[in-house]
Amino acid sequence: MEIETKRLLLRPVDAADVDEIARVVFGDPDVVGMLAHNTKDPADAHDAAEKWVRVMGRKSEMWSDGGMGLFALIPKDGGGALAGVCGFYMERNERQRWRGEYFYALGSQWHGNGLMSEATDAVKEELRLLPDLEAIYGVYWDMINEASGKILVRTGLRPAGRKPITEEYSPEKCRRMFDYDLWRMGEAQAGPTRGRVLLQAARRAGGFVAEDVMAKPEALGRLADAYGARLTGEAAEIFEKARTNPGMAYLEFR
Repeated sequence: MEIETKRLLLRPVDAADVDEIARVVFGDPDVVGMLAHNTKDPADAHDAAEKWVRVMGRKSEMWSDGGMGLFALIPKDGGGALAGVCGFYMERNERQRWRGEYFYALGSQWHGNGLMSEATDAVKEELRLLPDLEAIYGVYWDMINEASGKILVRTGLRPAGRKPITEEYSPEKCRRMFDYDLWRMGEAQAGPTRGRVLLQAARRAGGFVAEDVMAKPEALGRLADAYGARLTGEAAEIFEKARTNPGMAYLEFR
């Protein structure tokens, strides 16, 4: 399946896209910081990209069995470069109906020009034509990534409460996310950039504490060490807000 929009070509990802996904998505800290990975090691970035292609790519069961997997986003004016991905992880349930998750990742250099909104509108139309569809859901890190919530709503998903982080990701994976956030903070430039990364790390850490992935003193201590100073008032506030309002924002389409 290929979809063409005014500015984009969307096609199923394949093996030839692995290196570009590793670079554009998993090699970009600003993108990974809103996902659920730890890819500071380039080998891990490549492995994560390869897994996406293997599980959701053109040759995967999702596509061969009549569902939809992951699309590569190719801007028409980008010389064939991959700007990001969007699509689904789907499985057939016991009634042989499709259930799964919608997600996306767009390289930082392509942010702010409406490409993901355009891609989402196109994918939404194909989703509605999919036979045997039961439910699609999406989650996002609310408080720090409300733009993602708007994209999910644009896909047709509607707010349906909250989902525990540890229901979506294992405690071990949560700790790996936290380690990545701390590494990312150390790599960020001082000033507004580091402050923004601190807020994002504090939000996620507060959620991890709420679900007993780690203790509060450990989380706050490691955040302060990585930041190199006492947490800002804004960071402390978002940490507590996440700790007292556990989980991630959850949306669903049926």
